[in-house]
Amino acid sequence: MDESAAGVEMKREDQSTAGAGNPRRRLSIGLLLVVLLAGLISCQPEVDRPSLLIFLTVDTLRSDRLGAFGGDLGLTPNLDALADESTVFTSTYAPTSFTLPSVSAMMTGRYPSELGIWLNESGLPEATPTLARELKRRGWRTYAVVSNFVLRRGSGLDAGFDHYDDSFRDREAVRGLPERTATDTTDAGLAMIDLCREGGDSRCLVWIHYQDPHGPYTTSDERRARFLPIERELANGRHILPVNPGTSGLGGIPKYQYIDEQREVAFYRAGYDAEISYLDEEVGRLLDGLEERGLMEAALIVFAADHGESLGEGNYWFAHGDYLSEVLVRVPFFLRIPGRAPARRSDVVSLVDLYGTLLRQLTGESDAPAHRGRDLLAEGAAERASVPYLDTRGAPKERRYGIVDGKYKWIVSERGDVSSGTLFLVGQRGPAVKSENRDIQRAMNERLDLMMRSLGREVPEIRQEITDADREALRALGYADESPDTEEEAR
Repeated sequence: MDESAAGVEMKREDQSTAGAGNPRRRLSIGLLLVVLLAGLISCQPEVDRPSLLIFLTVDTLRSDRLGAFGGDLGLTPNLDALADESTVFTSTYAPTSFTLPSVSAMMTGRYPSELGIWLNESGLPEATPTLARELKRRGWRTYAVVSNFVLRRGSGLDAGFDHYDDSFRDREAVRGLPERTATDTTDAGLAMIDLCREGGDSRCLVWIHYQDPHGPYTTSDERRARFLPIERELANGRHILPVNPGTSGLGGIPKYQYIDEQREVAFYRAGYDAEISYLDEEVGRLLDGLEERGLMEAALIVFAADHGESLGEGNYWFAHGDYLSEVLVRVPFFLRIPGRAPARRSDVVSLVDLYGTLLRQLTGESDAPAHRGRDLLAEGAAERASVPYLDTRGAPKERRYGIVDGKYKWIVSERGDVSSGTLFLVGQRGPAVKSENRDIQRAMNERLDLMMRSLGREVPEIRQEITDADREALRALGYADESPDTEEEAR
């Protein structure tokens, strides 16, 4: 076991001991024992499938901030308790570091580039099979609550939902863009769950997307102060950064992240930590709401992030969208399935695997519309691995694309007619470790070429029908108006 893996195991043991008094954990263990005993004494060969799918997605959440994935700041006790009841996938990759393309991949089982979804201004093509459409076709009721402006109805992700709550009552502090806080998101999510319950024993999908901890990291002074001393003692914590004029985080603070004339690294990292702590409290309140309603035993719960955030790795600060580094595309993901024993899986997984896995788990059918993923819960799935495809196709200056295969990640950077590839060893914390093995580079490039040919190299971007004001708002979110001039260190 390497040092980082040993750290994860030690942390999980600490959390298990610390969480022994958690009422929700005691209740869940009791329910699990009941399910196991029922399975032993029952003569029925069929097991009831979950009738409630709670699909939780979170914006801009790094894996290493969760205790279940090795985080040591104690930010996520509720999520860690949920992970302890789940199948945790420790090597999961998002297809990109943009919100709309990544969420679209989860909901369709197809890569964004083959759907024509390059950026947050793109739109899901009409009639695309989605999780909501397929479950609704099978008699499920479908509900959604989103808190990120890019996921509003114009994105196309509302297709197949009976109710799609994309109201944004709040305004983001720096740019004044529409958003919904985690508290409001939890309230709206519980309201959707109650609306679902009005249907009696109806089967329901409830998708809830939390915007926190996307920047700017606005939080209470008290909450930020809890983490500021810790972050000041970590690498570069007291370093003072310049403020960049645009949205790029290369070498300085993006303009949209700049708060209260603060330029110290620790101020922003502590703000990010505080946002995650706040998110975790609200997820805990949502889970408590499920328990109070007696729904946990029936609920399959998905938890996944759309992408991560760079906190200075490669001199890329408080930003995402430009690169395919581990902190940006290796994301937290786990599945809590009633009656299924907790487990930890290290096989490489892509978020595109989620669509087909859920349809098979919820319906028992294997004839889901064409998708790229594999069934993560099929017999022997833990002994296999996905080969995730990664892409920042819509980046304005330099496109980056590649694949993850086993312990290697091959990334090609393309600017105009000039392209170059770099081979990385994946999974290490800290700076990415490059490999100069030419044979492996050639083999990885051949696999990448086959993957890109299968996806279709010339799929045009599908654009939303949006107003000029909406377009400016999307660009102001920090993804689309510029890209760093250099990318070597930001990997």
